[in-house]
Amino acid sequence: MRVSITMVAREAGVTPAVVSRVLNGDATLRVRDETRARVLAAAERLDYTPNQAARSLRRSRANALGMAVHDMSNPLYGEIVQGAQRAASEAGFALLLADVSSLARGDAAARASIRGGAIDGLLLQRAGVPADRVILQTASKHVPVVLVNDRSRTLASVAFDDVRGSYVATRHLVDLGHRAIGYLNIGRTGRASGRVQGWRTALREAGLTPGPVVDALHTIESGERGMAELAAGAELPTGLVVGNVLTAIGAMTAARSLGIRVPEDLSVVAYHHVEFAAHVTPTLTTVRMPMAEVGARSVQLLLDQLEGGEPRQVVVDDPPPELMVRGSTAPPRR
Repeated sequence: MRVSITMVAREAGVTPAVVSRVLNGDATLRVRDETRARVLAAAERLDYTPNQAARSLRRSRANALGMAVHDMSNPLYGEIVQGAQRAASEAGFALLLADVSSLARGDAAARASIRGGAIDGLLLQRAGVPADRVILQTASKHVPVVLVNDRSRTLASVAFDDVRGSYVATRHLVDLGHRAIGYLNIGRTGRASGRVQGWRTALREAGLTPGPVVDALHTIESGERGMAELAAGAELPTGLVVGNVLTAIGAMTAARSLGIRVPEDLSVVAYHHVEFAAHVTPTLTTVRMPMAEVGARSVQLLLDQLEGGEPRQVVVDDPPPELMVRGSTAPPRR
């Protein structure tokens, strides 16, 4: 069996891209001398012989990766993009950012960029809309694709531990003494279902009946609409888990206009974290997830495929979800 660059990378504890650049004598690669020596030693131990055809193919690369997301103004994507940018730069690749919907509307341009070799691979964050399918069908025929913050059985994907993150949020409310805990959902995607599962698991372990579930999206405006629907129900729960931090901020805005006091009447905790959660009124309790790590791992999976590795599905659980307790949660008063 031919020893691959992926096998050398695994032996040395680095990415295949780093192995490739070390073995090709890339003087622009910024790694420690100890790392370089470890790669060379691993290649010698495994008796690695370069595949000349693959090396020829690599020389024709653009050394650029594409990253397509929805709603580029969304602050949640900032940390993911930063993690991806750092990992790409360390491997000697540029990261080109694009909006999924814009790419889909200009589908001919997207196809030309991918077919023309402008990028070597694509990171895609889906939102369950038709534009995702357009981009995925185009890209997967020509370059490796990794789904970011998502799950797949066939494509490479990198996901958060959504079940655990939502469990931590719900458990916080349970530990405060809440017994009626609702959930504000963020659609019908795979990651949304994992977050609902974590909420249900925490309630089941506590012997509690799940409260009302209201569907929303991952925007402030949808959080406002979801809160209005929740308030129109038969009975308002005392605790609310929200599947997205922007949705939670919208929910708290609507609660204030409806005369619902947070946290006196309703405690709110949100999945994910943004810095300005500490600057809203009241300050918002959140669950911090490893955003930058998901971005970095997504790039690593893409580079693995460029070196001949098989698509893999990864769940990032290190560091684990971190509860950031602030003013929006308190023991129930009723």
